Amino acid sequence: MKILLKWQLILLGLLLFYRFHVEARSTRPQRIINGSKAKAQQFPYQVFFEILNNSKWIPQCGGVIISERTVLTAAHCFEDKFDLFRLYFGAVNRKNSSETGQQRLIVHRENTVIHEGYELDQSLNDIAVINLPAEIQFDEYIQPIGLPSPNQVIDNKDGITSGFGSTQAPKNGIIIKSDHLMYLKVRILQNQMCKPILHKYFPARFFPASWVCIAPNKSTPCGGDSGGPLVIKNANGDNTLVGITSFGMDTICSLKRPGVYTRVSSYLEWIQSVSKSTKLYLNGIQ
Repeated sequence: MKILLKWQLILLGLLLFYRFHVEARSTRPQRIINGSKAKAQQFPYQVFFEILNNSKWIPQCGGVIISERTVLTAAHCFEDKFDLFRLYFGAVNRKNSSETGQQRLIVHRENTVIHEGYELDQSLNDIAVINLPAEIQFDEYIQPIGLPSPNQVIDNKDGITSGFGSTQAPKNGIIIKSDHLMYLKVRILQNQMCKPILHKYFPARFFPASWVCIAPNKSTPCGGDSGGPLVIKNANGDNTLVGITSFGMDTICSLKRPGVYTRVSSYLEWIQSVSKSTKLYLNGIQ
């Protein structure tokens, strides 16, 4: 009995270690669950990219167009080792190469700038800029989105997030990303409301002002959606990019915990400093 009890205690210790030292690390969103299918031209600023791994194109992350030469995404999307990645513009069905409006571009990793303060374990400064090797030709399918003003208030506003992530929870650790662009409507939480929710699960977690949270509801973004946009619509009908999909609060991206985004307004000067484009848009105005 003593030997059995000893092994039970060891097993319990290992389980607790896993829970607090592995699960507590930022779980990267992998899908939009219970979302809606996007239509052509609905999200012309949306980007998706694959990475080249062992001669195969592997779905990786989302992104968002902010100028003719610049795409924003999440820094953690470049944790894997790869040299080439392929961007999709104007796509709703990424598997349909003959889709009207869809364009693809292969880019070298050296065209990417990761924020110098990026920290994986604490999900700090989770933002990256992709400087495109050529200008995008805008049309009705491909358009940039405006950046927020430095002090723009977004608390308690309705937003939309979109991406090509999986539409169902991972099974046995396997994630199958969506071929079709999905989206969902969300509510943006005040940070002072989100912080105690996060600390309920991870009491010692540092909570920077550069995060934006969305309230838990019947839908959630999670992983292949990483790097994708959180957008609000202004009174004049223009869209403004306010967040970049960063991480979730657990390993299965449950509907009970908030999703966390990188607050774009916290990085306006940095974006301008590393972007090769001189034509960034502020709330849709160049």
